[in-house]
Amino acid sequence: MGLEKVIEQIDQEGNQKISTILHDAEMQAAEILQKTHERLDTLASKRKKETEQHIALMKIQDQSSVDIEAKKIRLNAEKDVLQQTFQESLAALASLPHEKILTILLNNIQKEMPDAAYISSNKRDEFFVRSHSKLTYASTIDCLGGIIVENSNHTMQLDYRYDTIAATVWEASLKEIADTLFR
Repeated sequence: MGLEKVIEQIDQEGNQKISTILHDAEMQAAEILQKTHERLDTLASKRKKETEQHIALMKIQDQSSVDIEAKKIRLNAEKDVLQQTFQESLAALASLPHEKILTILLNNIQKEMPDAAYISSNKRDEFFVRSHSKLTYASTIDCLGGIIVENSNHTMQLDYRYDTIAATVWEASLKEIADTLFR
């Protein structure tokens, strides 16, 4: 019976060692699993933060694109309004009393160009210009109104056409006009 007791004792010690080894292995596995979960949580948190930053950046870029597009649309609308306003100004100029304006322009010729020799106007104002100017009538021109005066050798010219005067005033006053229209 002594051998059976020794075998039993060896068997018990073996079972204890196996239990201890299994318990240690389970503890190590749990620790490895815990560390893996922690690493996964850290990685997931990092990825989530990166994704949120990327989304925020995309929102900013999208908002910037929308803002730029809105500004383009606004500027184009303002440009259209300015062009329409300029056309309306030209139409208003065309409806002014021509004889009075032409008289003022004809009086300015002597001051501005004493050696003037030729004069041109549009077809509508030709009779008035011919009858109120001593200059040689050169030709009819396509314009809203006004005159063009040249010296005898055609090297100097005064452009008093309504179109030219309006464009010059418009360019000089464009900022003020835009500020007034788009406040």
